[in-house]
Amino acid sequence: MSDKFQSASSDSLSDQALAWFARLQADDVSDEARRQFETWYHADPRHAAAYDKSCNLWDLLQQPAERVQLRLQAEAAKTEAEPSPAGTTAWMQEVGQRLEQLPRGQGEGCLPPPASGRNLHRVALGCLGLLLLVAGWRLPEHWQNWRSDYHTVAGQQLSIDLEDGSRLTLNTDTALAVRYSDNLREIELLRGEAYFEVAPNKQRPFVVDGGHATARAVGTAYSVRKQAGELRVVVSEGTVEVGADSAKALVHATEQAEYRQGRLQAVARLDNDDALAWRRRQTVFHRQPLTQVLEEVNRYRQGRIVAVNPRLAERVVNGVFNNADPDAVLAALTTTLQAKALRMPGDWVLLY
Repeated sequence: MSDKFQSASSDSLSDQALAWFARLQADDVSDEARRQFETWYHADPRHAAAYDKSCNLWDLLQQPAERVQLRLQAEAAKTEAEPSPAGTTAWMQEVGQRLEQLPRGQGEGCLPPPASGRNLHRVALGCLGLLLLVAGWRLPEHWQNWRSDYHTVAGQQLSIDLEDGSRLTLNTDTALAVRYSDNLREIELLRGEAYFEVAPNKQRPFVVDGGHATARAVGTAYSVRKQAGELRVVVSEGTVEVGADSAKALVHATEQAEYRQGRLQAVARLDNDDALAWRRRQTVFHRQPLTQVLEEVNRYRQGRIVAVNPRLAERVVNGVFNNADPDAVLAALTTTLQAKALRMPGDWVLLY
């Protein structure tokens, strides 16, 4: 198992575990698939813990799956009519608390029995309940949308002209708040990625606040991406001052600065504009593992694509993909990698 695969994020491991769980319940699961699962399960204690958690979640949702689905649909309609953090369902919190209290790392006790005789429709319904609950755990994003002045959903881009002449372009799944005062133009980036074309005004600096770090400019053009507590600033015109705690760095055109691992990294020169390819609705990959490729592609989808075969997940990918057509990306990946795709409820896709 490669280091790249072992260093997968907790979200990625949860996706893989959930995908394995769903796949192993099917009547047509092969012996080879079971061997691949056992290899993945025993490769890392985190894999076992993530899979055991999926088993526990199944136990919670197996019988009330239909009731869960109906209540989530009603809650979604209520949230759409009146978005509010107070709309968080008590039952969802209770399930989450119960899940945290369940034993972890059950090992072989959680491995699935042979799938013969199981009803695939029943499994699909249970997986739908799982996926809907996972969607419910994204309520912080609903809260961010409620706090924002502008936000986008997965796959959407939005351009905004501000009163000072500056222009914002929001990428997929992004939320931000505009906080202008007499002596400061501040943008709070709650999540996602945006491109800022700043109208010059030395008396009112333009600052993007990403939480752990800020990007300050007078008149310039640059993008800021915030993801999982990390920040990336890519400058296309002018100069931006990036600050984090007491550290500061000046970032010029065709350079980038990153805040990750709790500190500001050294400014890096960019050989191309791939980091801004999203502005022309493209994503560019240069010899990147499929897990990283899917992480990026999933930003543009309502559901997720998950590689459940460890060897497939490590395959490297090159290419330029159209963000506006994620299904075409999926087709290209399955053809290039000679993989199979299993579509699940909620626009989830398992690659194996």
